[in-house]
Amino acid sequence: MTHPQPDTQWPRWEVFKQDAPGRPHQAVGSVHAGDPQHALLTARNVFVRRPAAVSLWCVRESDLLTATPEELTTRPAVLDTAGEAGTYHLGVKRTHKRSMTFVDLVDTVQAAGPGDALRQAQAAHPDALAWLVFPDRAAVRTDEDPGTVESWFAPAREKTYKQQQFYGVIGRHIGELKRAGLMPGRAPTEEGA
Repeated sequence: MTHPQPDTQWPRWEVFKQDAPGRPHQAVGSVHAGDPQHALLTARNVFVRRPAAVSLWCVRESDLLTATPEELTTRPAVLDTAGEAGTYHLGVKRTHKRSMTFVDLVDTVQAAGPGDALRQAQAAHPDALAWLVFPDRAAVRTDEDPGTVESWFAPAREKTYKQQQFYGVIGRHIGELKRAGLMPGRAPTEEGA
């Protein structure tokens, strides 16, 4: 008989990174961390080692409400999700075209709860592929103080960084080598032999 194992994983936090002043914060991935400050430090180590950034936010996964148009069709009750009234951030995903497609934080609204915020996101951005909302109080942020920004983000500023799509194939493609019989331990096949 097996016994269920206790969940020993730290909570998951979604990471939002702002590349430059005036640009939107973008959901770039997630980290597991024990507390808000640990989440920020881990996010910095994972997501700001090379690319430029001026701000990081982390939001615990349990504070996020997300939905796609398909999910709202099959589960419309998600728009009735109750919660605390207040200021909510709205995020939208608009495309699948890039190798790294982000959710942009596009607006801030006053809402009666997460379901109401999601409803407002859907109404304001009906063409989105997905919506994401969270209360402002749930975000832990890096300080906007210039000294903090410099110490947290300046080290990455001078480093070269390229997205995955910028890297080409090194050498010849493996399929080309196989067809030419140039793979180690393989001889070219002869027709009719």
